[in-house]
Amino acid sequence: MGISFERTAVAGGFPVFWRGEFKVLPGDFKIKQTFPEGTLIPKGTPIMLDFDNMECGVCKVAKRLATGTTTIPHVTKGTLLQVGDVVALVGATDLSRTITAIDRTNDGYDVITLDGALTGFTEGNFMIEAEAYVADPENLADPLYLPDAVTVENSEYKADSFTTLAAGYDGVVLKEVAYPIPASWLTGFSLTKNPSIKYIKQ
Repeated sequence: MGISFERTAVAGGFPVFWRGEFKVLPGDFKIKQTFPEGTLIPKGTPIMLDFDNMECGVCKVAKRLATGTTTIPHVTKGTLLQVGDVVALVGATDLSRTITAIDRTNDGYDVITLDGALTGFTEGNFMIEAEAYVADPENLADPLYLPDAVTVENSEYKADSFTTLAAGYDGVVLKEVAYPIPASWLTGFSLTKNPSIKYIKQ
């Protein structure tokens, strides 16, 4: 008599953290920026901590896809960049642009409109939230925040409340499912500003 096996598909995916484990700092950190009501800040989002004020800056990025242009790029879904944010290319501090519109209605990508061409923004490159570039007197388009921790849970931004984030400082992030980060933020597979955080492929 033969044995019959039935295969059942179970919904789900890879966790953001390897084995679901991550060490968490005591106390939560108030977000420095503002977001639209209800914005989801997902688990594994890179943040920069300000221990003196128990605050944090969310490290916003957008990864360019093949479609779009340098003025209206198509980027991976889920960017936390907002209208009015100043952006620059990773590693380029002599040019910045301001986001004038974001269309999130497409299922495959987000469409960002800039106030001018972000020269050099090609497929696979990242733009990040940055200081505004000014030629005279010169002010460089340096990154606004560089990460030294990540969020450890999904959080919904509430404009009328004291929105805080729990910060993870030690663990392994599965980079294929987490909020994307530029390779330049890593030394080897460790986060440059916090080597206790590792980014690996699952």
